[in-house]
Amino acid sequence: MPESHRNAELWDKIWRKDQIISDYSIRYLNFMTELERALPTGSTVCEAGCGTGQTLRIFSSRHRTVGFDISKNALTLAKSNCNAPIQGDIFRIPLRDGTCDLVYNSGVIEHFAYPANVAAVTEMARVTRRGGRIIVIVPNTLCLWYKIGKEIAYRVKRFEFGYEEDYSPGRLRTTLENAGVEVQGFFGLQATPVLATNDKEIVSFPLRRRIARLERYCPFREYYSYAVGIVGSKE
Repeated sequence: MPESHRNAELWDKIWRKDQIISDYSIRYLNFMTELERALPTGSTVCEAGCGTGQTLRIFSSRHRTVGFDISKNALTLAKSNCNAPIQGDIFRIPLRDGTCDLVYNSGVIEHFAYPANVAAVTEMARVTRRGGRIIVIVPNTLCLWYKIGKEIAYRVKRFEFGYEEDYSPGRLRTTLENAGVEVQGFFGLQATPVLATNDKEIVSFPLRRRIARLERYCPFREYYSYAVGIVGSKE
């Protein structure tokens, strides 16, 4: 079976399940809300690997939004959150060069080994207009509790996300630079240990949301948070 078909089956299985709003999702949604406020009205936004498209809902009232994913089940959920749900392979995004003002994803690039990771970012950059932004968010090599949790999940055979690598800020910078993207800066998401995943919740959502607000006071989060993100530009 081709690799792209296996990936589609993996993510179809994941997006078939009911999802809890995880700790990470709270931080991710907060970050995207701030980003949307700074984006000029009428921009074209593409999430290349959109899953349920929950962040695209933030953009859809003021912008044209494209939800792109390999999973048919994901797009069934995402179609209510974006203007244009499209199924396909991230290495061949069916958009013209320079179509988008912002192209982003979270939890996507880490599933591709080199040089496929660079190829995916290169394709994201291709559909971004000059002066537009590319944002990539991946698991953080420097986050100790992420590494421990992943190792435990592997050992008990509960890790369900297939092939996955993690990234240091330096490696993430190199990946974008190799894709021809100019790096503008880094950020970290979820500096505190996990209190809820997509499957299980230890602490209630209202309390977790209050805890998430405190992270704005944590400096240098890209060096210890669960996820490290990078902002790049298309020159």
